This record gives sequence, C-alpha cells and structure tokens, in this order.
Amino acid sequence: MKNELEIFLEQFDKLTLDSTQISKNTVFIAYPGKKFDGRDFIEQAINNGAKGVVFESENFKKNINLSIPSIAINGLKSKLSSIADKFYAYPSKKISITGITGTNGKTTSAYWLTQCLNYLGSKTAFIGTLGYGDEKSLKKLQNTTPNALDIQYVIKDISEKKYKNIAMEVSSHGISEKRITNINFNERLFTNLTRDHMDYHKTMKAYADVKRKFMCDGKNGSIIVNIDDEVGESILKKSTLPSDKKISFSIHKKSKIQATNLSQNKKNLKFNLIYFGESFPITLKFGGEFNVYNILGVVGCLSSKGFEINQIIDSLNCITSVPGRSEYITSSECLPSVMIDYAHTDDALENILKSVKKKAFKKILLVFGAGGGRDRGKRKAMAKIAEMLSDRCIVTTDNPRNENPIDIIKDISKHFNKKPIEIIDRKEAIGKAIDIANKDDLIIVAGKGDEEFQEIGNKKNYFSDREVIEQFLKERKLKN
Repeated sequence: MKNELEIFLEQFDKLTLDSTQISKNTVFIAYPGKKFDGRDFIEQAINNGAKGVVFESENFKKNINLSIPSIAINGLKSKLSSIADKFYAYPSKKISITGITGTNGKTTSAYWLTQCLNYLGSKTAFIGTLGYGDEKSLKKLQNTTPNALDIQYVIKDISEKKYKNIAMEVSSHGISEKRITNINFNERLFTNLTRDHMDYHKTMKAYADVKRKFMCDGKNGSIIVNIDDEVGESILKKSTLPSDKKISFSIHKKSKIQATNLSQNKKNLKFNLIYFGESFPITLKFGGEFNVYNILGVVGCLSSKGFEINQIIDSLNCITSVPGRSEYITSSECLPSVMIDYAHTDDALENILKSVKKKAFKKILLVFGAGGGRDRGKRKAMAKIAEMLSDRCIVTTDNPRNENPIDIIKDISKHFNKKPIEIIDRKEAIGKAIDIANKDDLIIVAGKGDEEFQEIGNKKNYFSDREVIEQFLKERKLKN
C-alpha cells in the first residue's frame, strides 16, 4: 500500500535539495540544515521551475502561498534515503556496488578497482572525490559521497547505462548523515583509519565507530578488511558474516591476502602476493607501502567477485596513476620533477614522503598547507612529518575557508625547529619551489591533488595545482 508521499511523488521525474539545480519536472525537497534552512529557498526553487515541493512540517511558521503541488512531512531529513530509493525504483538492487571506506586510499582503491573490472570485461563506473561515471570522462560531484537524493539518482543513471558494477567511495560524513542508508552494497572495503575530520566527529573513537558501523551493518555480501589497522582488526572480529565472506589483507600480520618481501627502486615496487596460501610475484610501477595496501584491497574485492587469481594478477598490469594522487608532472629532463598529491593528513603526508625517499632525487621540496575551519590538531603532526622527511618546506594556503590564511600558516610553522618558507599565495608558493629547485630535485605539492578550486571565505574560486605547475615549468624551460 503506497503512502501519501509516494502517491504525491508519482507525478514527478527528479528530486533535488538545490533550489538552483531545477531540471524538467523536478520536486524541491526542503528541510532545516546546519547552515541554512532549505525552506527559505522554496520560492526561489519555484521561480527556477520546480513543479512540486516536499518540506519539513516541524517548526515551520512562514506563511507562503504555494502555487504548485506540495506536501509537508514530519522528520523529513531522516527519511531522505528511503524516499529517494523508492522514487528511483531501488537502483542499487540492479547493479553490484562495492563501498570503500577509510581515511586514506579510498579514491585510489576505487579507481584501480574500476580499471581492473573494466579490463576483465565487467563494465564498471566510479563514484567518489574525482566525480562519477566512466573513469575516462568523470562528471564532477560536490562531495565524495553525494547527498541522499543525488546518490540514488547517480546509481540509477549508471545502471541505466548498462554498467554491471560501481566502485564507490563512502565517506564518514556520508555514513553519519545517512546518505548511504538504503544502498545495497555487495562488498565493503576498509582501507585504514588515521586522524582526520576531528572538527566533525570530535573524537577518534566516534570517527572509528562510524567506519565500523558501515562495515558491520552489512548482513549480506562480503567485507574486505586491512587487519594491520587496529580498527580493521576489530571490524573483522565484530562482523557477523560467515568466515568465507570475510577477507582479511595485510603486510605485517598473517591474513588471507598478504604482501611479503617488499622491495622498491626508482622504477618499480616488487612483493610476493600470498593469496590464500599460494605465493605469486608482483611488480608494480607505483611506489610506496600505502599503494601495496591499496592493491591488496582491490585483489580482495576481485576475489570476492569470483575472479581467478591469474585473471586478478593480469588485471593489475592495466592500472594507471590516479589523477591528483602521486601524479608526476614533468616536462623535461632539464627541469625538476614535480608531483601533486591529495595528502592532507599527517599519515598521508608521511606515506607520500616515504614513498619517494628511496628514489634517486637529490632533494625533496614540499609545498603544503592545511584546511581552515577544520581539524587544527593535525597541523602540528603535519609540520613534524614535513620537516623530518623533506629537505625544504614552503608553507602556504590550502583551503582557508573562513579562517585567516596567515593564522593557519603560523599555526603550522610554529611547530618547525627551523622556520620554513612562508608564502600566503599558493600560486606564488608553487612558483617559488619551481624557481629554487634543481633539475635532480623533486617538488611535492600536497593537499589538493586534482581539485580545481580553492575555498576562500564562502566562495570556491577556480584554482588548479596542475595548471599552475605546468605554467611555471614552461616559463622556466624558456629561461633555460
């Protein structure tokens, strides 16, 4: 028996929370949020062409004369995932979805899983920080895990294009805010847990509990878990899934899928893959222990999907670098090497710096900052790691948001023993690094990766580390 809301929604084609993004035959859904009350934008949505409105009834005293069909619902926010799931005809039941969660490695794991599955002939789409859809032509998203309405629409859109699988990043915000509540996951992959988002979760325990909840909520499907991580180990123990549906992976502990005998040189990384008791030699064109973990997680997902080990190993040869993740931008042998990376936590910064230490660079120059209005506690740890593992540091602006950029830089710099170079303007900071580096040096520009914006105040201004680097390298080449 359909309820009143379901009957009401039958006459429409799309749901949205954004009063400025109104397409044909769209319903605007409005409720009070943390910063704004969506109900204040009902009139704007109508003016922009909305054909219907669903709004939170509680504490709504504004007298508006709605000229289009509308319905008031109590407790609307908590029902969004269920509403969208039903509205779009349960799209996640029509496609196989792998949800990937953890502090670091979500994007790389999802991207590489997408590539491997496509190589193996199983058409796969990506959803995450880089966007959604075909890995080679991703459409941009506002969040790593879209809101409860948009994620259901995206899954529907992908399934209608005859994809068999989705590799999807699942953020802690997405879990906490119930954006993914009604999504059916076939596999759930846990990468790791380190300090991040303390401005949101307040404590590491609360942050860990959110990740643990997602991993252990699944009553069907499989989980693939990094047990070198304490939270991962607890997930494996807590999960009520049968043993054959729990796949552990590691480097340092014994597990179902393990990497041993790691060795790295300038060109590649080698290890033995212990796969359910059998050993196979693996060579990757990527450096860093953290990337071995990413590969092991992907191997676990492919195993869960029923692929044979020879198919899995063959597919690993197809993976390419992920945009904005350990991505080299070098135009000439007479110029310094430059890498962009998304590292914005102390753990991620340590991983990327350690991964290049064994390569034949004369010096490592690091350009980095920290986001404003977020977890300030990680700035000290980032400063200590930066000073310890790089030869020279330039501290600059990341996404300052509503915090003073100078205050952020000073908050980082005060934790250095030897004062780093401080340059507020990020473009100028990158230019300085390229100007002072020698041709045998490596410059790492960290924090933003593939992002094409910089958040200053309440605005997102266009900014691309990649484009800025390419511009300065071109100028230096002309000078040479």
